[in-house]
Amino acid sequence: MTTPSLSEAVPAVTSRLRAAPAAWTFLGAGAVAILVYFLLPAHSDVQSIYYVAIGAASVAAIYVGATRNLPPGERLPWRLFAFGLLGQVAGDAIFAFYEVELNREPASPSVADVFYLGGYLLLAAGVFLVLRRLGGQTSRTAILDTLLLFAGVALVQWIFFIDPYNHMPFGTEAERLVAMAYPAVDVLLLVGFAQLLVGPGGRTTAYRLLLVSLGLWIVADEIYGLNVDSYQGGDWVDALWLGSYVVWAAAALDPSMARIAQPDRRRLPRLSAARLTVLAAASLAAPVTLLIERAAHHRVHAYVIALGGAVLAAIVLARLAGLVRAVEHAGLAERLARREAEQAQQLLKYQNQQLVELDKLKDEFVSSISHELRTPLTSISGYVELLLEEEESADKRGHLAIIDRNADRLLALVSDMLFAARLQYGRLELERQSVDLRELVMHSVDAARPRAAAAAVTLHVDVAEVPAVLGEPGRLAQLLDNLVSNAIKFTPGGGRVAVSLSAHDGTVCIQVSDTGIGITDVERQRLFERFFRSQSALEAQIQGTGLGLYISKAIVEAHGGRIGVESEPGAGTTFVVELPVAQ
Repeated sequence: MTTPSLSEAVPAVTSRLRAAPAAWTFLGAGAVAILVYFLLPAHSDVQSIYYVAIGAASVAAIYVGATRNLPPGERLPWRLFAFGLLGQVAGDAIFAFYEVELNREPASPSVADVFYLGGYLLLAAGVFLVLRRLGGQTSRTAILDTLLLFAGVALVQWIFFIDPYNHMPFGTEAERLVAMAYPAVDVLLLVGFAQLLVGPGGRTTAYRLLLVSLGLWIVADEIYGLNVDSYQGGDWVDALWLGSYVVWAAAALDPSMARIAQPDRRRLPRLSAARLTVLAAASLAAPVTLLIERAAHHRVHAYVIALGGAVLAAIVLARLAGLVRAVEHAGLAERLARREAEQAQQLLKYQNQQLVELDKLKDEFVSSISHELRTPLTSISGYVELLLEEEESADKRGHLAIIDRNADRLLALVSDMLFAARLQYGRLELERQSVDLRELVMHSVDAARPRAAAAAVTLHVDVAEVPAVLGEPGRLAQLLDNLVSNAIKFTPGGGRVAVSLSAHDGTVCIQVSDTGIGITDVERQRLFERFFRSQSALEAQIQGTGLGLYISKAIVEAHGGRIGVESEPGAGTTFVVELPVAQ
């Protein structure tokens, strides 16, 4: 991964600030407010009231952000966050009232505890609603992972944060139970935080801010639990709670919070490194806790650790059994897929053989029909020639000329089909001799002039003296006739066809250009395939079989040359043939 330069990072940060001005403004104002809180007289009434004000402003910002950035059907988790934090603010306000007006703290348990504990439950419910939307349908694997995390966190929380209250002096048993309830509900927040940390949520700004705010709150609670006897309002740990208020509000105000419950599909591995780390930590909770207690010469909670270890082991075994079953199912599915693939391959092989046989039968049929057509067509042409010699009527001679032209056309078509069929079964055999291409080009152009004149197409020729090539004159003449006739056929009236002949670098180059309809790049890749016709030719209803260029390419390659084409739709086409000079 490359590190962005300062010139790239500054615009990125600036654009992010512009995209979410309310979130970053509130974050900055909250940081200033927290600083002012610690500048006020420590443990004073003003400081207590100011603490409540920061919390109330954050709650209002969360509610406004959820209303502004989310549709009504998706606001519930953030409304729960707002009301959960409002419960904390209400509890703080009750404490502030007692401290300011009555100069004492409320008795325990009190109404403040109801607001505090109820707020924790609402916060946990909001976190698990977000997780529910991230995870979609609840699977057995997800439930086992959650139970494993819960068991590990509950074990650690009980030994270090809950059970110590059993060994402290309290006025009443109710006071003891309320004190133990706070670290107990922190278990829910810890499990939710761990699930969010490794969950598939899109890593938006709002998602990260939510993680930070929840983490600050949990850390503050755990530090308070370890120092509950020495804590006083205005201590440094208040910065964590206030920071959680402010960051939570910034997450709600950021526009990206609309995508916070949309899973990032690129982050959906079954067992990612982060999830594996968290699950491993939960699994090792029992032995690590035992080691810490022995190292600190702490009273060992043998029964609790044994019970917790057994529960964790049972959940790990259930998780392992699920993985084994998943592997077995995957293996079975792989075997079935391989079997289906082998069957499909055999079927495909059989179908390919059938297609080859059908293609062979088709070529044999075409060859047979072509042979059968050639004999009667030759007879028709011969008798038409005899009739033309004897006929004196101009009308009848015209009719006979039409018959003669169509017979010649059919003979040419039959010849092309026979030639294409022979090409399918072997290499083109040539009777080579020295060939003067200049003479062949001139003959081909002269023969094509009547057709060009009938189509109102200008036919231009530019031939230079070139060395002889070694080849068969008849096939090379067929090549030239195909290219020139194609150029005339695909050029509208008023267009131009140019034929040029030149020599360079030991090759003779024949170039046939037209100003016709042209072809697309996609069709150009298939232009020399057998029976292929372009879409523009079909739409223009231009007659043809799609064999001319296929035969032309075969003739060029049989002579050791190469043929290429350049074209642009609506602008024309240029065919270039390069043949080696005779050695």
